[in-house]
Amino acid sequence: VFIYTTVANVVERPDGIKIASFFIAAIIAVSFFSRVWRTLELRVDRVDLDVVAKQFVQEAAEGDHLIRIIPNRPEEMTGAEYAREVAEARRDHQIPESEEVLFLEVYVPDASTFSTVMKVRGVDIDGHKVLRAEGPAVPNAIAALLLQVQRMTGKRPHAYFNWTEGNPVMYMFKYLFAGRGDVAPLTREILRREQSDPDKRPVIHAA
Repeated sequence: VFIYTTVANVVERPDGIKIASFFIAAIIAVSFFSRVWRTLELRVDRVDLDVVAKQFVQEAAEGDHLIRIIPNRPEEMTGAEYAREVAEARRDHQIPESEEVLFLEVYVPDASTFSTVMKVRGVDIDGHKVLRAEGPAVPNAIAALLLQVQRMTGKRPHAYFNWTEGNPVMYMFKYLFAGRGDVAPLTREILRREQSDPDKRPVIHAA
């Protein structure tokens, strides 16, 4: 009887349900947009490079050459893979053969972690210099590393990406819940928020 009476009251006077539904929807919407906004923050408290990684960066900064960094999603992690990737990057971005490049690989152990200290290891694989880092999300970690390299060397690093094929909306959800997505524009937006002057921030190239 009680349940029947309650249901009957809701059917006859649905205003309470409407108001409650509105507030629930508003809370969900605000939470979602807040998460979107905050995920575009740097989300890295500090960047720690090991001895080898520091050496790679210092060597890349020597002379008048640009510091060129290729973010890479590792597959086989063999010399053949890195040779293939650097050949594609030189072709797509017209990077001279005489210019040295660094690879950057980001691993996301826990996408729910909002901020962290990012540790970066330097690894030499068949002569290819690779920086391997763990971060809360791929674009945020790349942006944090680029800013750290700029602080260390006083030179603006250049990062080279390929545009991601696929639906941008799906990539946005993938970024929100897995820390990955359409990396180039997200990295650029995070850098833009950190440094408003385009002449002072690291340079993003996409092809």
